Amino acid sequence: MYKMKPTKTRMLFLANFILAILFSVKSTSLFSQVTGCKDPMANNYNSSATINDGSCTYNPTSYNPVVKVNPMNAVLLESSGLQMAGDFLWSFNDGGGAPAIYNIDTLSSQLFQTVTLGGATNVDWEDIAFDGTYFYVGDFGNNYGGRSDLKIYKFPLSAIPVDYNANPTVTIPSNLIEIISFTYSDQPQPTVPTGSPYTTNFDCEAMIIDNGKIHLFTKNWVDINTTHYEINSLIAGTYVATPLETLPTNYVVTAADKAPGKDIIALLGYQSGNHHMHLLSDYSGGNYFNGNKRTIDLQSAFTMGQAEGITFRSASYGYISNERVVPISVNQKLFSFNVADFIPLYVLPVTLKSFTGNTVNGANKIAWSFNDPVENLQVEYSSNGIDFSILKTYNNSATGLHYNKPLYPVNYYRISWHQNNGAIQYSNIINIKNNVPRTISKFILKKNGELTFSLSGNSTGNYSFKLSGSDGKVLSQISEQSYVPGFNKIYISKKTILNDFVYLTAYSNKQQTTIFLQVEK
Repeated sequence: MYKMKPTKTRMLFLANFILAILFSVKSTSLFSQVTGCKDPMANNYNSSATINDGSCTYNPTSYNPVVKVNPMNAVLLESSGLQMAGDFLWSFNDGGGAPAIYNIDTLSSQLFQTVTLGGATNVDWEDIAFDGTYFYVGDFGNNYGGRSDLKIYKFPLSAIPVDYNANPTVTIPSNLIEIISFTYSDQPQPTVPTGSPYTTNFDCEAMIIDNGKIHLFTKNWVDINTTHYEINSLIAGTYVATPLETLPTNYVVTAADKAPGKDIIALLGYQSGNHHMHLLSDYSGGNYFNGNKRTIDLQSAFTMGQAEGITFRSASYGYISNERVVPISVNQKLFSFNVADFIPLYVLPVTLKSFTGNTVNGANKIAWSFNDPVENLQVEYSSNGIDFSILKTYNNSATGLHYNKPLYPVNYYRISWHQNNGAIQYSNIINIKNNVPRTISKFILKKNGELTFSLSGNSTGNYSFKLSGSDGKVLSQISEQSYVPGFNKIYISKKTILNDFVYLTAYSNKQQTTIFLQVEK
């Protein structure tokens, strides 16, 4: 057969063909990701989107925070910031107030504790943040745009005595307070104040701590938006804040907070007498404005005064405070909010609504309910409340039931599941008490005469024992005694000669058990 010799044209064709196939395979893996709006609550939700491109748009949404305290303590007429720390709520007064933070009640106007910062001054304190160890108080209010002393006071929570009843007033020594000073990289230095207030883009009233950095959100009076600046350190010193991104809020931002342990940020502010909140979620790359940006319209100044404090207590629940507004007779108040309905479930952690257990027809009934289905749910069991084993796994479950035959007087259960980020979450442990029939079992007899056995049930039991040889001859007898549920240990007389195998009979008033038992060394 004649064979065609490969030509340069044919070789080039084959090479291009192979490259095309390889490129096609590679392209499939590279470009299988779909960008778009991932929030099902948005107008332009794309169910195929795997990467959030920040394009989500929403219908106008209104929400009314709940009044918790009205009025707040008279010491806080100008509550300008809020922060949860150490299971307590903290606030302070605006510029000109005492250089102090206040531990306040969330249900009454009670003031638990006054903590003064030694050596500090309150030029224009505007926000407070907490990183789990340290407080950060921002003295960076800059209504005229010309301040050259912008700073953040940093001090440890541990410097404040926990017992506020014994320590209602505290002063933190100045040697425990660090100062972080800064300027804005895009503001000409030295700064020159304007002739009138509220005509600058270098005012700031909002701050959070995240990933070992300080993040500022400016109150841009000129552009009616906010710019996100970053200070790349938490250590005392002098720094330059760098602008990262700008969000067209259409209101001036007066406060910010990040949900504890979650990538959810709330911005608070007002414009033309009305208050607004931005909920930021599903962001990436160190920026906060490239993900979901949902605006929530709040109440007017006639209800909320001039709101300048916001803090999360959990992933979706938190508090807002306002300054007193004298001209329209609005008190300083504390509000609560719950924004769970406005945050997509794939961002907000799934919540276990209930986990219960009881006895039905002799079986343990375990029931659970979540606010949204979870993956890889496992029902786990323990006889001691410490060592758990898996009874059953459910690939996907929102509500469910599982029945288990109880083995002990007290049986312990818990469930585990995977959160959206892959982390494993556990429920609390519940225990169910059962009327388990008393039985005797798990006998072990050793050459030295040690006899151990297990007694199940809810109460003690009276038993006597007899040991017999294989020929039926009685080797030893133990008279009736009372034994407790669980493992028991007794000793046969040392005079008893034990062969390799014996018959053991256990007697009670309701039960007789005889087994052929190998004697262990």
